[in-house]
Amino acid sequence: MTVSRAVSEQRLVRLEYYKQNEDTFSERTVEPYGLINGREGWYLAGYDPAKQALRHFRLDRIKAAVVTDEPFAPRPDVNLADDIHGWPKTGEVEASKRARVWISPERARWAREERNVVAECSDGAVIVEIGFKGIDWLVRETLKEAGDAAVLEPAGAREALLDAAAEIADAAALVSG
Repeated sequence: MTVSRAVSEQRLVRLEYYKQNEDTFSERTVEPYGLINGREGWYLAGYDPAKQALRHFRLDRIKAAVVTDEPFAPRPDVNLADDIHGWPKTGEVEASKRARVWISPERARWAREERNVVAECSDGAVIVEIGFKGIDWLVRETLKEAGDAAVLEPAGAREALLDAAAEIADAAALVSG
């Protein structure tokens, strides 16, 4: 595999990477340090000189990877051991905020497997706690449940979800006409 070769040869790798939160592709050149098996799949841990930070790239979102001829010297401050029990395993990112989300009885089974359940409702629904950094991401994740989830708190995220749902309803009304 191209990425593992870049890691073993300590050569820069040029990536075409899908940024899910922006629904776009970006070009990045990174120093590849290792592959990590996380909660959502395999990741390339790579230092991005443009961002001056260690970043993680999900392998299934890499459209193209090219190993360059340019070697790099490993940075002494990059420590992959920190990742072993870090966010790839826990799903928690640095500076995460907390949201409480209601999940319908029909989806509760899967929520129990994937999320931190903080309350069980008498009708079979559950309330889960989700770590998030941006409200836009939380709104998109909740909308993916197609009516089987609702943000309870924080209030700002709940309002953003209601606004997004209203926009979708308005767009559907225009289409059906």
